[in-house]
Amino acid sequence: MSTKRVLAIHDLCSFGRCSLTAAIPIISAMGFQVCPLPTALFSNNLTYPSFISTDCTKTMPQFINKWEELNYTYSAIYSGFLGDISQINLVEHAIDRLGANTEWIIVDPAMGDNGKLYPIFTPEIVPAMRKLIQKATLITPNYTEATLLSDIPYKQTEIPTSKKIKEICQKLSSLGPKKVIITSIPDTEKHIKIVCYDHDTMLYDEYTVKRIPFSTCGTGDIFTSIITGSLLSGMNLFPAIKTAADFLSEVITYTYEAKTDYREGIQLEPHLHKLWNMK
Repeated sequence: MSTKRVLAIHDLCSFGRCSLTAAIPIISAMGFQVCPLPTALFSNNLTYPSFISTDCTKTMPQFINKWEELNYTYSAIYSGFLGDISQINLVEHAIDRLGANTEWIIVDPAMGDNGKLYPIFTPEIVPAMRKLIQKATLITPNYTEATLLSDIPYKQTEIPTSKKIKEICQKLSSLGPKKVIITSIPDTEKHIKIVCYDHDTMLYDEYTVKRIPFSTCGTGDIFTSIITGSLLSGMNLFPAIKTAADFLSEVITYTYEAKTDYREGIQLEPHLHKLWNMK
């Protein structure tokens, strides 16, 4: 039996444990081959005051063409942070060319937090991302991104009701993806929520996790990478979010208690062996 392949479309930060340097070890540790399509190369993540980078937008179509020529197939296509609309369009192109027999098309529409877009983006990124998620089977936005994509207002001090969150899920699913996971939903001072919604079964579930006073890059990449591996292992949606959330809470706590420089990201390495048994 051949090993299932995941086409991972992310940037590569050489230092800082995010994007591909999170996705590759996690998905590999869960027993699957990761085939990276780098969108950009960075010397380090963007929590540092400066960095060196190389944009890969021009080489991405060449990779896609070569893989199509070689007749490569993938069990999952998984995209993360995309730097601009042209890269979003290239992910659509990759899905069209390489995704005919793909079991999961997973889009993490990373573009904002805390009620607003990241500073590098203009509002035009939102309709472009809406178009991309039409091709997805699963999307994993945070609460800010979910409100932007669904065009349902984000209120800074609001604790959203389950009714509102489910409405957002249903609206997102109506755009194309049959399954929706929303992370980082405000709940209480000490907790946040993660929800999942399945359009086909109409199942909606919530999972509450403890807030940990440690913020760094790459947590969303870790979460969605574990979701990807869990789903490829045959796990259902709610057990997958519980698996991902519990692992993420454990490694964030470990990193926080180790007094790690937040810019270095999450200390994954001591915990990767546990992922094999989580499948």
